[in-house]
Amino acid sequence: MSTDSEERRRIASQAEFALAARETLLHVDAEPVRDIVLVDPDFSPWPLDDAEVLATLTRWIRLPGRRLRLVGSRYDLIERNQSRFASWRRPYAHAVDCLRPVDLEPGDVPGLLLLDNGSLELLDREHWLARGSSASRTLVLQRERVDALMQRCEPAWPVTVLGL
Repeated sequence: MSTDSEERRRIASQAEFALAARETLLHVDAEPVRDIVLVDPDFSPWPLDDAEVLATLTRWIRLPGRRLRLVGSRYDLIERNQSRFASWRRPYAHAVDCLRPVDLEPGDVPGLLLLDNGSLELLDREHWLARGSSASRTLVLQRERVDALMQRCEPAWPVTVLGL
């Protein structure tokens, strides 16, 4: 039986974080993951534009009952800096929710990738300190935190812009 400390992984550099985020996303279609929640002010540290990650997400999102939820403040930066992901999202808009917190400053939005069976949290952007965990207690606490945050959100980043 594992303890919380055995199921955690400390990350202390930008390269380690990028690798951990990529590895986590590359395995979502092989695991029994039904829900992915990505919370970040602008999503810039996450490898959403990586071709292999997008191929994995495509296989994953085509499975029944899958849902990808993004919670962030700056979706314009995804359009500009991660255009491959922005284009990928359009055909899967039925399974991708984009939300924006209404009463938080961008700096107050955490950096967190939450799956059914694990998480990766960016604790300090300046020093690239992060923590990966599959401990059930940690996942319950993070789910509660994300649920509370999503209750204070509004829809954001529409797939199409209606105009006259």
